[in-house]
Amino acid sequence: MKNLYIFLIIGLGFITISCNKESVNTQNELMNNMLTNKSWYLDYSINGNNIKSYLGQSTYIITYYKDGRTEDSDGLMGSYTIEMVNNKSQIHVQVKTNNGNPLEVVYDIVSVGTSKLVLLKNNSTQSSSTQLFFSNK
Repeated sequence: MKNLYIFLIIGLGFITISCNKESVNTQNELMNNMLTNKSWYLDYSINGNNIKSYLGQSTYIITYYKDGRTEDSDGLMGSYTIEMVNNKSQIHVQVKTNNGNPLEVVYDIVSVGTSKLVLLKNNSTQSSSTQLFFSNK
């Protein structure tokens, strides 16, 4: 009887781990599908009490492609992945700067929809974060 109880606990543990991994993969796939093959225009940003609007101006644009490539209006091209880290969905962007140096930028995905995207960028040099609000006009 004791062996049956141990087997039951181990079996439930495997089922729980498998289901958690599957739900993370499904969530990442859903977010990837909502992000890709669209040009995202930065509408405004919030850093603390500082709000900057870019509506009606030429603004920052980033495009995420289904094959994992990305490019932006600054001329940077590279790749991206969507990952779950500490129960937060994140976009990890790897690019090379104009002088050839590698750069990785990580954004927390606050929300993503068919036409709106909100990202959170933690500023490593400051103790604050910047929320970035995009639309795909």
